[in-house]
Parts: sequence; structure tokens; C-alpha cells
Amino acid sequence: MANDAVISVQATVLPDEIQKVISGSLTVTQGTDNQGDKWYYQLTQVRNSTDQLIENGSAFIDVDAIATGGSPATIATGDKVKFLFIKNTDTSNDVYVALDTQGTVTTSLVDAIKIPANSAWFANIPNTTVADLTCVTSSSTVNCVVAALINDIA
Repeated sequence: MANDAVISVQATVLPDEIQKVISGSLTVTQGTDNQGDKWYYQLTQVRNSTDQLIENGSAFIDVDAIATGGSPATIATGDKVKFLFIKNTDTSNDVYVALDTQGTVTTSLVDAIKIPANSAWFANIPNTTVADLTCVTSSSTVNCVVAALINDIA
């Protein structure tokens, strides 16, 4: 559990007269070393033109590399994202993410996920590859905190 992704959420929904509080949680377990699950963490600049959310060749977090002096493994476009967390740190611009587009993502893309300014979004998306994750902003460059548990299969 120490290396897992754990999210707890509480949502208040519906009009005041019939308001409900719904709670839930999500735990994504990191596999053993031979399964190739590795963590990625980055303050990512998202621009107002289509770009990869996680760049090919970016480094995984590798505690062993620090202890032994080796280089951390790098991410490839075919690696699968088991868990993804994005925090939009901007105060006025939205971020749009597509999970299945290796082409252009726009603010009007039908299945784009909108992450409003100063909001966060997370998902368990085990069949989405790094290449599938594209992003764009509503106007200027935005900094996003991106954390992901990625299966290093490529």
C-alpha cells in the first residue's frame, strides 16, 4: 500500500432540497518490480497547441537509481498508464485532456476531459498508452502537476 495510488473523494450533489453526499475511494496497486509499474511525477507545462501530456523519453521516479548511482528508466509511447492524476495550478485557464487521440486535441473535442482552473482530475485508465494522452489549454501556457503510475512495457 505504501507505493499505491489512493484517492478519497466526497461529493455534494443535487439541489439543496434533495442534496446528497456521496463518498468513494480508489486504490490502484503498484505491481511488483517484474510487472514493470513505475511512478512518474512532473510539473508539466501545457500549451494552447496540442502536445503530449507525458513526453516520450521522460524519466520515471527511480529510488534505486539514487541509491546506486544508475540512471532511471525512461518512458516510451507504448507504456500503459494505470493511474493518472492532474492538478491544474492556473487561476484562469482550463486544461483539456484526451485519452485516445494521437492527433489534435481541441477545447471543442467531444470526448476531451476539461480540468478547470485550480481543479484536479484523476482516473484509473489501464489501457491508455502514453502516446494516447494529449492535452491543450483554453488560452495561454498552464502549469499542471502530473502524477502517474505507468506500466513500463515498451
